[in-house]
Amino acid sequence: MPSFVTIVLYGGLVLGVLVFVHELGHFLVAKWLGVRVLSFSIGMGPRLIGFRKGGTDYRISILPLGGFVRMAGDNPEEEREGDPGEFLEKPWWVRALITVAGPLANLVFAVILFFALYTIGFTVPDYPARIAGVNAQSAAARIGLSPGDSIAAWNGVPVRTVGQLAEAMEPPTIPRRESEKIPVRIIRAGRALTLHVPAKEAVAIGDGVQWDLSPVVGRVLIGNPAYAAGIRDGDRILAVEGTPVTNWNELQTQVTRRPDQKVALTLKRGKQVFKVTVHTTPEGKIGITPVEQNVIRRSFPPLTAAKLAVVQTFESVRLIYSGLWSFITNPVKLHNSIAGPIAIAQVANQQASGGFDQLIFLMAFISLALMAMNLLPIPILDGGHVFFALIEGIRRRPLSLRTQLFFQRIGLVVLVGLVVFSFYNDLNRVSQRQRAEADISKRLTAPASGDTTGRPATP
Repeated sequence: MPSFVTIVLYGGLVLGVLVFVHELGHFLVAKWLGVRVLSFSIGMGPRLIGFRKGGTDYRISILPLGGFVRMAGDNPEEEREGDPGEFLEKPWWVRALITVAGPLANLVFAVILFFALYTIGFTVPDYPARIAGVNAQSAAARIGLSPGDSIAAWNGVPVRTVGQLAEAMEPPTIPRRESEKIPVRIIRAGRALTLHVPAKEAVAIGDGVQWDLSPVVGRVLIGNPAYAAGIRDGDRILAVEGTPVTNWNELQTQVTRRPDQKVALTLKRGKQVFKVTVHTTPEGKIGITPVEQNVIRRSFPPLTAAKLAVVQTFESVRLIYSGLWSFITNPVKLHNSIAGPIAIAQVANQQASGGFDQLIFLMAFISLALMAMNLLPIPILDGGHVFFALIEGIRRRPLSLRTQLFFQRIGLVVLVGLVVFSFYNDLNRVSQRQRAEADISKRLTAPASGDTTGRPATP
């Protein structure tokens, strides 16, 4: 079990860096456009430590939640001196640029992180190219592949893993003739055999096989149904609703065909067998990954890495906004999915245990989520201030102070409610996990009874 200290450290690292980047965006553009910055703070509340330079108080505040840049004349309720260095004395478009600079800094930072990952290299899990099952009537069955076969080479290119096979199977620059046959060398019962795949069916081979991945849990993803049910890394899933599963493909098939349902799983932990009930997600998932049997490292030339970084960034933004829209249209999903600092810290610690590159990927994704949330047109968030500035640009005069304060108070209530609710959800997930683990432990240590829950496994 990860210690409380490591969870806090990794959570503080991720959130601290992202808040710093966000506030740095506001700070740099404000300085560039001639606005006096009074405070640059990481964290909220009373000042903890810091220093003063050039009229700015650079500080770390006592509450590790967010941060802020305080500019001269940025409070409409306070009396201003008419100094051109005051925020509210600037034209609407200047204020909009300063406000939007924070979210855009998170966007740029995410692109940089993705680019670094694709350039320096990152690890991805991989698995032996060993076949557990072949779907009837598939191209794989037609060429003669059978359960137990291991693919050793594709078109003369040696392969040992599913990932290497996928790379070797990538279509060539010059299309093959449909009549062309691709040689596939396999190992069957210790003997090497060569099969031939028609070029037109080459891309369909992978769809017709089930790879020999054992149904052992490699990682339980925090906040997901398996986490709430008390399932641990290393547990072997023996059956789904009484149907035995012998490989990961069978497990995945049995679970995904039961979306948004309570599903009984039979598991083996050590020498004991027990049952748990999980409530699958609407997508038919429970939040587990298989054991990584092989790990490969991938990297790309700078130009390719830059292209991939931009594509990954925009795809992540699309997923985030798609998720936000689904939250609006499905409040129940919002209740189950919203996460706060505690969950972020737990996930950061979990990702770091899988490698620093996974932590960087998580940081990039959260940076984009921070950007997306801040750009929502909610008063008190950056998006709300930009919205007010745009209205001023259209009307050629600002909204009345009374109107602005009214909407800002509503925004504050919404924001505080979300923060409180996120903490509640985080604590509820931890509590639910602890209760599930305690229940499993109690059943595993209880004397054997008439049912099979918690009984020793049959040798």
